[in-house]
Amino acid sequence: MRKAVFLIIAGLFLAGFTSAFAAEQKASQFKPRVIKIDRNYDGKIDRTEIYDDRGVIIKVESDTNADGKIDEWVYYDNGVPVKGEKDIKGDGKPDTVLIYDVKGMVIRSEADANGDGKIDEWVYYEAGKPVKAEKDTNKDDKPDTWVNY
Repeated sequence: MRKAVFLIIAGLFLAGFTSAFAAEQKASQFKPRVIKIDRNYDGKIDRTEIYDDRGVIIKVESDTNADGKIDEWVYYDNGVPVKGEKDIKGDGKPDTVLIYDVKGMVIRSEADANGDGKIDEWVYYEAGKPVKAEKDTNKDDKPDTWVNY
């Protein structure tokens, strides 16, 4: 009798385990392609995450100032950010670029601060914090102002 009870319990355990395993396997087959988020709960989508076939994030688009327009784009390689773009002026075109290291930390930003279509500000980062900035104030495409933090 004990042996029969043990076999029944063991059978139920194994059946539950294999069912749970099969459900987990099936669920892992479904990977997100696009996720849309309303981060500020105003009823409007302000962040869209785009994933590849493996379910790994490849791009994020965000409306960071709640004006209804996308103003920030971040591009990923194998789930790690490699480049970011931001529209600070609100004209729909990126005017600031963020460059990331292999760990996803910002190492440099470049910006068109005066709106002439040319990069005129550079900021260099270490451990996610700015350490040095350069600016071209006379429009000759070379820095003429330097700041160390």
